[in-house]
Amino acid sequence: MIVLTGASGAIGSEIIGHLAKVDVVLGIYHSTPPRTDTNDRVRYVRVDLEDPRAITSFVKTERAALKKVTLVHAAVSKVDMLVAHVDLDAWDQMMRINLRANVLMDQALLPCMMRQRWGRIIHFSSLGGTQGRPGTIAYSTCKAGLIGISNVLAQEYARFHITSNIIVLGYFESRLFRALQQREQQRLLASIPSKTLGDVSNIANAISFLMQSDYVNGSTIHVDGGAR
Repeated sequence: MIVLTGASGAIGSEIIGHLAKVDVVLGIYHSTPPRTDTNDRVRYVRVDLEDPRAITSFVKTERAALKKVTLVHAAVSKVDMLVAHVDLDAWDQMMRINLRANVLMDQALLPCMMRQRWGRIIHFSSLGGTQGRPGTIAYSTCKAGLIGISNVLAQEYARFHITSNIIVLGYFESRLFRALQQREQQRLLASIPSKTLGDVSNIANAISFLMQSDYVNGSTIHVDGGAR
């Protein structure tokens, strides 16, 4: 089973159909209800990822269904700000959703993975996390932090046949990109050697590869078209 957080978000909603071709998917959402999905391999559950009790309740309720779990962290919050003008409320919210929630979900599902002696944990980072981008101090901090979290998980739980890896996402043909101003779209396209956006199926392909690979652990895989 694939447990996908942020299932109704910009990336999650784009990849969930592709992931359903790989395994059954349990999509987690909170504030935005998902689009109606007739795929019988996809099911949605509402969970507040900022609430540890809600996560514990989710795992308890779904325990019987949680077999050979691949946890894909796609939930994200992003508010742009310059360092000199950091809004601490926005900073704290991004830390709760982009970092703390990932750890809470890892912590809640690890016992299940350990009992079954199989698990895959996949965090999404970004070019902001690996290179930094002006105006993204909180977001880039979170995405860099995920790399540290993933590396620790890889070291601590490999003996239970659980792997943890990072996928660094670039720019994809999605509603998120289409919502950008044309000037920003052109700037981002110029940073990609092929000058083209990626298809989101590439993300699902990378997830499928990691699900099948028991010796890829603690790795950072770039799915970004070489963007710099």
